[in-house]
Amino acid sequence: MQSIISNMIKLVVFDWNGVLIDDAQANADTVSHILKSYGRSPITLERYRDIFEIPARKIYLQEGFSEEEIEREGMWIQEMFHQDYEPRIAGVEMREGARVLLEWLAEKEVECIILSNHVTEAIEFQLKRLEIKNFFSVVLANNPHDAMHAQNKYEKLIAFLKDRPYRTEEVLIIGDSVEETQAGKKAGIHTVAITGGYVSEARLRQAKPDHLIHNLTSMIDIIKKV
Repeated sequence: MQSIISNMIKLVVFDWNGVLIDDAQANADTVSHILKSYGRSPITLERYRDIFEIPARKIYLQEGFSEEEIEREGMWIQEMFHQDYEPRIAGVEMREGARVLLEWLAEKEVECIILSNHVTEAIEFQLKRLEIKNFFSVVLANNPHDAMHAQNKYEKLIAFLKDRPYRTEEVLIIGDSVEETQAGKKAGIHTVAITGGYVSEARLRQAKPDHLIHNLTSMIDIIKKV
């Protein structure tokens, strides 16, 4: 039975923010800080989950910014974001069940990678701090200036898979936003969405992932069955 399980899913693609780390509130608070800096009203986590979208410019457009304002202030908004957000998550905790899941996947010799819109160096720092770097073979992420305008998870995923021997049925992606489900469906791989992150459960359900979970340890049973 053990060999059958390990031969089914051979690669798990993890989103980072809101999936492996519990930073949704910190992210919403940082966006609120930026909104207040530009004379807009702050937002709740519930509101943030309703409007979160990549590229990040869409968030600010929904909160009253004009296209011209985004074009003019976009670079500074990104700088403000990282200056405010990184200190907020200096001691961020992993999401419940994350370490248990990663240890189980390592035991089954399932390759794990991170596919994120966040900054590569910031992820690497947290991986070392949390002592989970050894669980991941690759971090596919961005430079500090990509998030405002780019949506590139699908392209990065396809480029990565092109150089790997995995069949699509051997690959699973998990994320807390609509983007991961969309990228996974387009790539033809298994999709899992997890609640409690950056996007509301209602929006996740609308994206129609193959599986919707509330705790990372639920992934173990899913991987055993697919």
